[in-house]
Order: sequence, then C-alpha cells, then structure tokens
Amino acid sequence: MTDHESKKTLETGLAVNDESYVVEHESGHLLIRRIVPPEMEAVLALTRDKLDATVADDTYVRGVQAGNRDSFWGVFRSTTGHEGPWTLEGYYGFLLLNERGGNALMDRTLDTLAPRPDQLAPDGELPHTVYIWSMVVPGLSRIATPIVVKALGKTCAGRPLFATAGTQAGLNLMRRQGFKPVSAGEDTIGGLFLFGELGTLQVRPPRKVIESRFKVAVVATPNEMEQARAMRALFLFEQNCPFDEEFDGNDFVGSHFIGYVDGEPAATLRIRYFADFVKVERLVVLPRFRGTLIAKETVTTALNFCRRKGYRTAYGHAQKRLTGFWGRFGFEPTTRNTAIVYSDHEYVEVVARLEPHRDAISLNSDPYVFVRPEGRWDEEGILEKSAARPATNPH
Repeated sequence: MTDHESKKTLETGLAVNDESYVVEHESGHLLIRRIVPPEMEAVLALTRDKLDATVADDTYVRGVQAGNRDSFWGVFRSTTGHEGPWTLEGYYGFLLLNERGGNALMDRTLDTLAPRPDQLAPDGELPHTVYIWSMVVPGLSRIATPIVVKALGKTCAGRPLFATAGTQAGLNLMRRQGFKPVSAGEDTIGGLFLFGELGTLQVRPPRKVIESRFKVAVVATPNEMEQARAMRALFLFEQNCPFDEEFDGNDFVGSHFIGYVDGEPAATLRIRYFADFVKVERLVVLPRFRGTLIAKETVTTALNFCRRKGYRTAYGHAQKRLTGFWGRFGFEPTTRNTAIVYSDHEYVEVVARLEPHRDAISLNSDPYVFVRPEGRWDEEGILEKSAARPATNPH
C-alpha cells in the first residue's frame, strides 16, 4: 500500500469494531484506538519521519502487530468534529511478552530490534510482561498516555509495564510520569524502568501542560529576521569576523530558521537553494544555550524542511573543528576536498544525502499547497479561505 492509499484509508474512516476513545483537544478531536493492519504503512512512515534512532526492520514491526492486536495503539486527529475524518498523528507500540520474553527482558537478552515470536504472547493470551517498544506522539502524550494505559489495562490487567528511554527527552518524560528505574544504575538513557501494574496504574495529566522547551520556526516576519541577524552578530565579536563577510548580501535569497528555548531566541540557521541541492550555512547558537539540544533541533528541522521541498542533497562549508558535529547529520567531506579559507578560518566542503520525504512537494501536490506559508504546507492558508468567495474576476 502506498502512503497516499494509507492516508486515504484513514481519512475515510476505516471500519473498527474495537473499543475506541474520542476526546476533545485544543487543535480538534483525538481518536485513540488499536491500529489495524492496513494502517501499518502509515505507522512505519511516521516512524521513519519522526524517530531519530535505530529501529526494528519493517518486517518485525508488521509481525508484532499481526501477532497481537494490542501491540499498537494509534492517536488520530480530526479538525472537523468528533466523527472525523481522522488522520494518524502518533502511535504507541508494545511488546507483549510471554514468560520467556519477560525473563529475557529482565536479564537483558531480549533483542528489541528483532523480537523472537517465541517470546511474544499471541493475540488473546494474557502476557507475562508488557514493554513499551516505541512511542511517537508529538505533543499529544499528555492526553493520550493515560487513555492508552487505561485501555491496555483491560486486557493486560496485573501485568507489569516496563520501558527504556532512548533519548534525554524520553528519560525526562518517563521520570515526570512516574517510571522508576529497576535498580539504581538504571536511572539513565538505555536503563530499564518500571511503571507499575496495568489495570491499577493511574496516569494523571499534569496540572500544567508541559510543552517541549524547544521550538524551531521558519523566519516569516521582519521581527524574526531581526532576531536572526542579531544572533549572527555574535560572530563579529567571537570570531573577529568583518561585518560585510558575515552579512554577505544573501540574507534575502534564502530561508532562515530560528530555534527557541523556552520561548527565547537561541539559535539560527540559513538555507540557500540551488538547482539540485541546498546549502546549509550561518548556524549560530547563543553561548548560554550551547548546553541544550537546540542546535540539533534547528539543523534537523531545516533539513526536514528541505526534504519536504524534494531536495535530496545538502551541501555546506564546515569549520575543520566542527566536522564531527556535522557528521551527526550525515555530512561527510567531499572527495575533491578543496581547501577553503575565509573570514580567517579553515573550512571543509561537506555533503549529506537526504532521505526522500514520504510527502515531498511536487507538481502532483494540491495546487493550494504552493501558496501556503513556507513550512506550513499542511495548514489551510488564507488564499484557500478566500476561495469561499465566488470568482468575480474584478478589473
């Protein structure tokens, strides 16, 4: 099934006889229910697009879902009402382990990248242990997690729920929600945590909505451009860069991004476009925010923006001392290895091959997509709203 077909199936309201939950949300209505096999392509696409980590091969993921319908729960959103249409926004994936699998989890021999069928409880069998395998619920966990835990408790009552944090953000979230390390040495990324027994767990949303500290936006206003340029002025002082070399005449022919930490401008980056590649440049992070993940968030958002535009190659000039940083995003020195020196620093040509975006903008896209604000291609634009007026073709 193609991504387009999968999305169409979701939006037309696939028939589901399982228990489901509909709740109101500030951005519409949320539907939370079990994922069914035709929706797994959308789940896999979401995993590739949102998870910056090594994950199990698609074959194993499909096999786990096919073996036990409680393994995957989806979070769908509707902006038109509680009856849909619904679009998949996130999901929870679980390994429902039998006794053999539960023991393997505890002695750390469980292969979560290639789970063995003989360690999994089949559909209809009460599992020995439940393990949170993957979780992609951007901005929705506060609402969705209590519902999923409650729903899973009906079929897995009395069974312990474990999880492992793969990132610092995940670790922080688990700590806030009450997960406890199984031992003192496990209270870290990669450590095993116990949540409690399903059926008795009470997951209450925090009194205050906890949002991500980080936000990255495409510069779209004069004020935002001033913020970006003000941060870049830091180079004039830190690296003794002449003004005309930092502000090089290219600021109005590319896209700029601003990374915010707790609402405060913290980082900026510029993208310029060429025929079959983009050039990534002018990354700046203010000193007091260099201990955060805002640089990673800003670069990742900008590259995904370029992928959505259909670009497959990103190019840049990396200071020699920073080639390791850019290597985390797939940038490698070019084979021609031209020596570059400007603004008193040595640079290396680097190139990254970008993964194709599952919904890259093309000539086959909805024509209204092309007139929406940059980076907000999935939101209805002002010109679409104007289409409600009849065409009078005024002179």
